[in-house]
Amino acid sequence: MTQEMTADDRVDAASPPLPPAWFQIPAWLLTIAGLGISVYLTISHYDEGALVCSATSTIDCHAVTTSEYSALLGIPMPLLGLAFFVGFGALLTPWALRATWPPLRWGRVAAVSVGVLMVVYLVTVELAVLHKICLWCTGVHVVTVLLFLLVLADEFRRIGQVD
Repeated sequence: MTQEMTADDRVDAASPPLPPAWFQIPAWLLTIAGLGISVYLTISHYDEGALVCSATSTIDCHAVTTSEYSALLGIPMPLLGLAFFVGFGALLTPWALRATWPPLRWGRVAAVSVGVLMVVYLVTVELAVLHKICLWCTGVHVVTVLLFLLVLADEFRRIGQVD
């Protein structure tokens, strides 16, 4: 006895599977963490009194977040972080993860690659120019590097499946 496939069954059969949980769960948790920190830093950008951070000789969030390097082309860095994590969240939706359209897949790789380049730039500014470290910024930097490593691991997994 054969059972007839419904339209939903045909769509499910044609769609590639979602990446494994070892990718999806940490990617979502990191993206939400990065988004949360970016929201907080955006709020504190516009209300300096909202920034809670130690102000020792080396750790000084206020010095970092109010420096001339705290904006790029007039756009506050926290807003750029916010845009990054919202966009990356969109690239992690089940629809985007299942899509066979290559720009979505490579968009994840490109986004985290640009994110890591920004991290390198910002950490260099913090350490070499300002001689100060922002712990909140470091949180975003760690999240971005971990997302980069996750996306690379998933891409290597995908490449390994093609063989």
